[in-house]
This record gives sequence, C-alpha cells and structure tokens, in this order.
Amino acid sequence: MNKRRWKLVIFAAIILIGSFTLQFREKNEEEAISHILDQATEIDAIELLKGEQSLYRTTDQDATAYSEKNPLSHVKKLSQKERAIFEEKPVYHIVYEIKGEPLYEVDILKVAISSELSEELQQMVFNVGDQQYLIYWTKEKKALEQSANTQRLLEQFGK
Repeated sequence: MNKRRWKLVIFAAIILIGSFTLQFREKNEEEAISHILDQATEIDAIELLKGEQSLYRTTDQDATAYSEKNPLSHVKKLSQKERAIFEEKPVYHIVYEIKGEPLYEVDILKVAISSELSEELQQMVFNVGDQQYLIYWTKEKKALEQSANTQRLLEQFGK
C-alpha cells in the first residue's frame, strides 16, 4: 500500500472508533435513565445534604412523599455556557436510595444570572423563597425538570 492509502485507512479507523464511542455513551445513558425509571417506585430513602452536612434523611413512607413521581421526565443537556449561568458549587445534594444503595443523585444549583436563562431553562427552574434553583444530574451533566416534591423538600428542610 502506498502512503496515501495508509492515511485513508487510518482516517477511516479513527472515524469508526469515534462513532462507536459515541454510540456506546448514548447507550449507557439510555440504560441509566431506563434503570432509574424502572426502579423509581422502589425508592425507600432520601437524604438532603448541604455540603457534607446531612440536613434531612427520610425513609419508607416519608421517602415516598418526597420522591419524584416521574424522575427524568424532561432532561436537557447543559452546555458550558448554560452551566455558567448557575453558581459553580451546588447548594444542596439529594441522594435517592433503594435498600441503602444510591439509585441516583442530583445537585441543586442556585441561579446566578437569571437574565441569561433561556425559555426552556426558565421552565426547569423553581423558586424556594426568593432564590431560583435547578435540579442538575451531575453524572450525566443534564438539567432535570423542576419538581413540586423537590421544591417542597427544600422549603421544609433546606436551611
């Protein structure tokens, strides 16, 4: 093979590897969402943290009252520019558990620049007192639709 053919073969191999990697990531993300949706009704504990300090931990019946009815119902990937609209460090962290094992975890981000919120993000933001917050699934770098249950949890136990 001449030099030009080798370059074409290497270029094609890089493209194939890149496309397989992207498909693998998408498949893993879809599987994670599916797993959470399948298991959501079994959540038996929720813990609300501020930094390292646990503000509230609930189990059994109370966990059902604060758990999301339809977690991940509206998910939006945040770009770096959109992520910059929120404070860098999360204000709160919520862990949803089943039998002592975390099913999924979210951060609650405080809006830093409300004037730059897009229409879609404005629909995902919720208020607690005079502050605006967003539920952020850090593992997947995605914003989640606001929830009355999360808002109620923060209003009652967020300090």
